[in-house]
Amino acid sequence: MTKKIPRQGRAPDARKRAAILGSAMKLFLQNGFAKTSMAAIADEADVTKQTVYAHFKDKDNLFQNIIAELAKKHAPPPGLFGSGKASVEAALYDLGLAFLNMVSSKEGIAATQLVVAEAYRHQRLAQHYYESGPRRILNLLADYLASQVKAGKLRIHSPLSAASYFFAMLKGNYYLRVLLNTKPKPTANEKEAHVRECVTIFMRLYGGKDALKTRNEL
Repeated sequence: MTKKIPRQGRAPDARKRAAILGSAMKLFLQNGFAKTSMAAIADEADVTKQTVYAHFKDKDNLFQNIIAELAKKHAPPPGLFGSGKASVEAALYDLGLAFLNMVSSKEGIAATQLVVAEAYRHQRLAQHYYESGPRRILNLLADYLASQVKAGKLRIHSPLSAASYFFAMLKGNYYLRVLLNTKPKPTANEKEAHVRECVTIFMRLYGGKDALKTRNEL
């Protein structure tokens, strides 16, 4: 008697989950967060409403997962700050390029537009977006900068402020161009050159003998 091989159910579930997330983002952008129902998301994803609720308990949770997936997709390489093998310049370049690609990606722009459109009506949603996205990566860099100050490689009075300035430089004019959908859009080479320049400026500010005095009011 031939032994039956158990069917693998995880792959279809993963596909359904991805379909739900993509459909939700599409409808949120088209109709707004408040006017998009879980039933409409189910129809768009070609699944049942019960399937949607099996993956996500409510609309807020669904949106939180959209943000979490985006953050995971564009997260810095594992061990970027933990190994200690990369130079400060190399670590900042890798993180900076990953960050710029994330915020200027189609998904990143869509998420930002959605949150901005719903921020005043759904403050909790906007707060979660900030905490799980911008604030998380800001703290990640600030912790790394603090460790490099302790190691004597940087001179920074406020690592959190320095991290904020680094990300502000990275966004610069490139992020605004992408956000406003103006032409021409920055090429991969332009973004890489921009990140290298930001790292150079940052190291000139914070890699010297004296700590630059900044106020930590974040």
